Amino acid sequence: MIPEEPDYLPMKVANALLADGPALQARMAEDGYLFFRDLLPTRVLHALREEVTGILSDIGWIRGGPERLAAESQVLPCREGEPRYFEALDRIQCLERFHALAHEPALLQLMTLLLGEGAFPHPLGVMRLVFPDNPEVTTPPHQDYRNNQGTPRLTAAWIPLADCPRHCGPLAILPGSHRSGVLPLSFHLGPGNRQAVLPESLMHTAWVTEDFRAGDVLLFPALTVHRALPNQHPTRMRLSVDFRYQPAGEPLTEQCLRPHFARQSWEDIYRGWESTRLQYYWQERDYSLVPWDESLHALPADHWDQALREDMIYERTRQRRFRSRNRPDHED
Repeated sequence: MIPEEPDYLPMKVANALLADGPALQARMAEDGYLFFRDLLPTRVLHALREEVTGILSDIGWIRGGPERLAAESQVLPCREGEPRYFEALDRIQCLERFHALAHEPALLQLMTLLLGEGAFPHPLGVMRLVFPDNPEVTTPPHQDYRNNQGTPRLTAAWIPLADCPRHCGPLAILPGSHRSGVLPLSFHLGPGNRQAVLPESLMHTAWVTEDFRAGDVLLFPALTVHRALPNQHPTRMRLSVDFRYQPAGEPLTEQCLRPHFARQSWEDIYRGWESTRLQYYWQERDYSLVPWDESLHALPADHWDQALREDMIYERTRQRRFRSRNRPDHED
């Protein structure tokens, strides 16, 4: 059963603070997020979306032809971690434009103001391929800290590759939640299979979100509780990227220096790139490696029985929903 969606308030727009590092830091410390309109050039996002939809069309996930950029899904939805998902993700991970987006001058300048000189993006970039009509695996409320560890000052940038109004499933933020510490975990079918257990003090806090446009950027630190809204568009996939930045000299874990899911080596990913400028750039940056703490990421043992039950229910539900949506009009 999909829980009822809460009401959402609009986000505060932070563009007026773009030249003021202390003001950006103060707003982030107060609200736990920063939202910017039109920060990135749409031509850069469009070029990456062209390459991503080219891959999705080539493997048959979306309709090709002149409408390819709309990313109209035509296959049974899948989710992160399934073999079909990696058919797309492994190819997208090799795109030079994908990794270069994290180094866009406007983003790096903003992160320097917010996190200080020497702030840099983790090489681990995340492409999100979110199917429509697949609400059970919508990203649940969670904090990034348990998945990345290292410094709690780690700051995520969430960027849609096209306009993403609320019904297409953008992110939402729970303002002020970063001041509640590291929250307990429970199982969820969505990405990472984990969700934060919210304390009573946050249960009545209003979530904030926006109708995102291409070029908008949302920032939030590793302890801010965030979630995705369900993609309720009847046919279109939501395509977005996550990049994470950290202050110079602070700790990170080895996982943050690997490609997402660590299925390929950096040598494999770099093969065919036109430039070497961004290859292994982090090796010249200032940070300290700390060990991964599995206890921060572990679920209670009894949650895996629940996971098996929910997974079986989900599999039947998405098959039935997909067949119903694609049934010819003349069938009963």
